[in-house]
Amino acid sequence: MELERSLSSLEEGNGVLQDRLDAYTYPVLTLPNEIVSEFFLHFLPVYPEPSPIIGPSSPNVLGQICRQWREIAFGTPVLWRAIAVSLRNGKRFDQKFRLLELWLKRSGSCLLSIQIDLSLDLYSGTRSLDPFTDALAAHSARWEYLRLNSFTHPFPSISAPLPFLRALSMGPVGPVVNGAPNIDSLVQALHTARLLRDVDVVYWREHCISYYPWSQLTRFTAHYIWPHLCVDVLTQAHNLTYCHVSIARQSPPQSARNVTLPCLSTLILGGYMSRDMSWTFLDVFTFPALRELQVAEPILQGDPIGLLKSLVSRSGCSLEALYLEDPTIPLESYRTALPTVDTIVDGKLDLVNPWVLRGDEED
Repeated sequence: MELERSLSSLEEGNGVLQDRLDAYTYPVLTLPNEIVSEFFLHFLPVYPEPSPIIGPSSPNVLGQICRQWREIAFGTPVLWRAIAVSLRNGKRFDQKFRLLELWLKRSGSCLLSIQIDLSLDLYSGTRSLDPFTDALAAHSARWEYLRLNSFTHPFPSISAPLPFLRALSMGPVGPVVNGAPNIDSLVQALHTARLLRDVDVVYWREHCISYYPWSQLTRFTAHYIWPHLCVDVLTQAHNLTYCHVSIARQSPPQSARNVTLPCLSTLILGGYMSRDMSWTFLDVFTFPALRELQVAEPILQGDPIGLLKSLVSRSGCSLEALYLEDPTIPLESYRTALPTVDTIVDGKLDLVNPWVLRGDEED
């Protein structure tokens, strides 16, 4: 009997405690939804850097805490506006497609930052990516930042304008045709991208160049571009403030011309020129506003110091820093020849891309 009374007493005590717990309201749950939403935003990377669609850094985690938080998270469109999807190893393909559709829906009318990563040959002839590309294309009018990495699937035609697209990175995109990716369907829509300011592309097809709105760009990065194509592009891109190009070796003959980029303050020049080139790449340019120059010495054929002195003199610029890659000439020789340049070092510029997209996720 004594044991039964003890058990009964404990049960009554447990009941009292449970009633108190049920009546207790956690302070965090009393906060206005707007404040909680603001907290949620600080859980994510700073826009436009995207969140992975799967994993502990995904905003999906916020919806797994409790019902109230789930309702707030799912009802806050800005949490779902920056999307990173990795298809590099083919895992969770169907799940990721469903999540992509869900994120696009939850983002409401928000502008979008999107990154898609794909292995170069992972899906070649094995699985259609049409659901992904069709879903993305359906929301092209909301694209603000778009990065397609190693994307080997044809992109559908873009019928709607791209009124809000500010930055585009493609490296490479589309099935490779004659050694270059087929990016025509997406590139042909760029004439509608009135806000586009930043372009970063790996590989170039000459006939695609005419589709880019060069005159409105302020940042340009090109990997593996022929010298003559680069000159053609920069002739039109007179508002650039930042330019990073990696020159390919081969190039057709270049006709003489003079190109002035009045706003360019930072230039990074890499790659290699063919030894039989009849012209030197930098000879055709004038950069009145140039402040930072990073250059691979091998691209400065013949007389690197003389070429740089001529560039600075011709441009009338106040060059502040010169970064040399793979220099064979002593740095002191450069410093003697360019006494007005404050910094001359063997190294690279420490640059931060204004829209870094990491997109790490659990595959």
